[in-house]
Amino acid sequence: YFTLLVAAGNETTRNSITGGIKALLEHPDQLQRLIEQPELVPSAVEEILRWTSAVIQFQRTATEDLELRGQLIRKGESVVMWYPSANRDEEVFTDPYTFDIGRDPNDHFAFGGYGEHFCMGAHLARWEMRSIFHALLPALPKLSLASEPELVAGSLHVGGIKRMLVRASA
Repeated sequence: YFTLLVAAGNETTRNSITGGIKALLEHPDQLQRLIEQPELVPSAVEEILRWTSAVIQFQRTATEDLELRGQLIRKGESVVMWYPSANRDEEVFTDPYTFDIGRDPNDHFAFGGYGEHFCMGAHLARWEMRSIFHALLPALPKLSLASEPELVAGSLHVGGIKRMLVRASA
């Protein structure tokens, strides 16, 4: 169980960080906003978590009959939550396909939603990401993507960037 926790926290957090760097480099207006307003790092981290959706999906088994949006889900049936879809839900997010580091509110599902399945490492992941992005702020404006990132292939659970080459300018 300990190994699972360490591996899960490592894989998701590092992929969120890498995806966040990619998102900032692809949205120079948001990167410039973050440089000019470093106090936005906490909300930028929340937007990065929503935008990258490092966990792709999770399956659960219904413990009781439930009707959800007109669909009957019976006790014992499997239900899958697709995180990228939940984090782009037009009923929850205004302009969900826009990367906005000042998004408020930002009730994303990067940590599994709410309740008993909420990620036990969420607070540590946020702390790590805030620290990294504060430390990277001076370097980020000097970086650009050198090529399209190479994605991890074949995973339906955690999506990530296998390799992302960046170029640094003087």
